[in-house]
Amino acid sequence: MALSFDQVRDAAYGHWRDLIFPAFGITVPAKKNQHGPCPICGGKDRFRCDDKQGKGTWICSQCNAGDGFALVEKSRGLNYSDVLKEVGAVLGLSADSKITEADRQKWRETAERLEKEQLLKELKEEQAAAKRAERTWKAKSVDRDCPYAARKQINTHNCKINGKGNLIVPLIDIDGVIWNIQEIHADGFKPYLTGGRVNGCFHIFGEILEPDQIVCIAEGVATSASIFEATGYTTVVAFQSGNIDKVGVAIRSKYPLLRLVYCADDDSATLDAGLKAANKAVAATGGIVILPVFKTVEPF
Repeated sequence: MALSFDQVRDAAYGHWRDLIFPAFGITVPAKKNQHGPCPICGGKDRFRCDDKQGKGTWICSQCNAGDGFALVEKSRGLNYSDVLKEVGAVLGLSADSKITEADRQKWRETAERLEKEQLLKELKEEQAAAKRAERTWKAKSVDRDCPYAARKQINTHNCKINGKGNLIVPLIDIDGVIWNIQEIHADGFKPYLTGGRVNGCFHIFGEILEPDQIVCIAEGVATSASIFEATGYTTVVAFQSGNIDKVGVAIRSKYPLLRLVYCADDDSATLDAGLKAANKAVAATGGIVILPVFKTVEPF
């Protein structure tokens, strides 16, 4: 008797990550909100498996989204009826399986090949963007006003201004190599160069001169510049909440005695993303987290 979808679906609840996906040689990130390689397209950092309601649900910025059945179907090239049959076999509902160990080995090898190809593609894109970033940064700063800096009431410091009045901010790695450029427009639009590296890269206001000096790490350019101007402490721009811990680790690896102060944004997306990112960084590098305190000013 053929297995019904309802029968297999009900048995599969809560078993996708630990049992079913491994049986098909499918690797998903360990945590539900963690990004990783896509089993379908091989994209390095565009996939996550949130497994909502134990259904094996997933999201990929290129392959869209689906449940566990869809991931097995798309990543392993099986038709729907075969997926139902094979998942049922994994769950012990049937002994009717056509998948061999040779099939599983082939899937693992394909996944490894796709991941390597994607890594190589992204590295080439990063290197091309780095060359464009270097050319952009070598251009002279235009002697004119910067509407964004004026609106945020910050100085431009070691950034540049282009002919449009936009703020040009280089992203460097721990060795000082420029990998990307953020161009900040008057309206707050902040594009990077296409394909440019962000992870582990940063900008720095001030200098690191003493082995144990205080260094602040914040998310955005305006916040970081404001902290630098208000405190005089060297301040590092991480650009994105998800990059704060990576930047902290990079800086700590080169300057092990620095006193790191993570200045968390309280307006980062939702769910206190800024605070969570700062706490994650402290767990990896040590240091402390501080939060801004806003006071409501009564009108006259």
